[in-house]
Amino acid sequence: MISKNSIENLKNIVDIVDVVGSYIPLKKSGANFVCVCPFHNDKHPSMSVSPSKGIYHCFSCKAGGDAIKFVMEYEKLGYAEAIEKLASIYNVSLEYTSSKNEPKVNKKILENLNLHYKTLLYKNPEAINYLKSRSISDAIIEKWELGWAAGSQNTLNLLQNEGIEPKEALEVGAIKQNESGYYASFINRITFPIYNHLGNLVGFGGRTISDNPAKYINSPQSQIFDKSKIFYGYDKAKNEIYRSQSVVICEGYMDCIMLHAAGINNAVAVLGTALTQKHIPLIKRGDIKVTLSFDSDAAGVNAAFKSARLLMEHQIDGKVVLISGGKDPAELVASGKEMELKELLSGGIELGEFYITQLVKNLNPKTPLEISKALKAIQEFSFNLDPIVANSYKALVSTLLGIEISSFKLSKNVSVSKSINIPNKALNLGEKRDIAELSILKNMLINPEYCQIVKQYYGIEIFKDKAAYRAVVGSQSQDNEHIRELELQDNLEEYRSVNELHNAIRPLAVGYYERLLKSAKLTLEEIIECKKRISILKGKR
Repeated sequence: MISKNSIENLKNIVDIVDVVGSYIPLKKSGANFVCVCPFHNDKHPSMSVSPSKGIYHCFSCKAGGDAIKFVMEYEKLGYAEAIEKLASIYNVSLEYTSSKNEPKVNKKILENLNLHYKTLLYKNPEAINYLKSRSISDAIIEKWELGWAAGSQNTLNLLQNEGIEPKEALEVGAIKQNESGYYASFINRITFPIYNHLGNLVGFGGRTISDNPAKYINSPQSQIFDKSKIFYGYDKAKNEIYRSQSVVICEGYMDCIMLHAAGINNAVAVLGTALTQKHIPLIKRGDIKVTLSFDSDAAGVNAAFKSARLLMEHQIDGKVVLISGGKDPAELVASGKEMELKELLSGGIELGEFYITQLVKNLNPKTPLEISKALKAIQEFSFNLDPIVANSYKALVSTLLGIEISSFKLSKNVSVSKSINIPNKALNLGEKRDIAELSILKNMLINPEYCQIVKQYYGIEIFKDKAAYRAVVGSQSQDNEHIRELELQDNLEEYRSVNELHNAIRPLAVGYYERLLKSAKLTLEEIIECKKRISILKGKR
């Protein structure tokens, strides 16, 4: 069994926003974040995630809990399995109380490799000369922790000296295995350590300086490394990304490094040819605009084409900047053209315009039938967009295809109410439930004295939501859906005194007794008692 201390230590480190946001795109909403709930067929954001309270809750299906519960439900894992998964993500060592399970020792395999690679770099003049030829200074080498992976046996010897078993090294992608045995993942390459969004070292990139046809390689897929969800440089860029509400996404390590060297500190790089669905949660954490800065060669244009569509379908604003002349951002910075690069990045083509223009260019329609097919391809894209956005491209499509603007549509026929992305009202409990009652319950939850006063003077009968009342007076934990709902309501009034509590609760009580008089068959004595209570409540206590 995993020790309680280990679990508590993990809970103190884990960030619920990081955990949920690694699976689902989140959007800031006041002090919390909201998202589409993955546990039911949700069409609008029904789930709220609170970073301060460390919980998530769906106001529609009532799913909720802490980070461990989310991983359990989303990954369909047991409690211990979810804890171990989170521990591996956060690079936390767990202690086990059962003798059957020896404590898992965190040997920091990748960290040891990184230190070793860094010490080898300056022992290799060829590698240093290459970096200097790319205008990589000693300061840049230090900041980005560049290193050198020598021969395979060199890495295997280090791992052996550190007491690291081959199986452990395989699990984190430090080595590979074939029919001949084990060998290092990186051989005779400049190394680029790759950190995830939490700042944990999860893998490496490697650049050959020989004639190896694989110019760049990444760590193999492992339990901690998934190149389709990681941005290189994100750990260094995230503060500037959120400050500027913008991100520049480029193609590779060198581009990212040199963009930062030029003062463009919100730059990150993909570890493949284009963005993927798994990148979206990181971008959606704020109202962030994206600049895709890819090369203008066929591969770069294709990556920008795919990425632009993906961003548009997730309602992410942005633009595409293709650097012409066979140059990339790294080369422009190295040649002293930082100002030219910054000017290029300040321009660009809006994502949807770029996608549609490139789509027509790829199809190159000439005949009426080809034009019709091209229009259908554009509509297949535009019908998935907000109608207002989709219709903004009508003039562009009319010009590109040479057809009358009134002869086609780019959005589906929807009602006005459906054309606007209205958040699910379940997130605003005040729309469905008595806001005064919610405020009273919230204050009872955070102030035990208020809870006792309400129990003594008013009781459960005046509350419509009796289940929530029972949860509050019963001091239920955050596992209770009613407690989570109250915890996540930040728009409720907070009472500063007992007098304010009474002033808030009296109208609720009066309303209850007045409804009782109108709707129930009461005896004469009960009618008199109701009227007496109403009189007392309306008067001075």
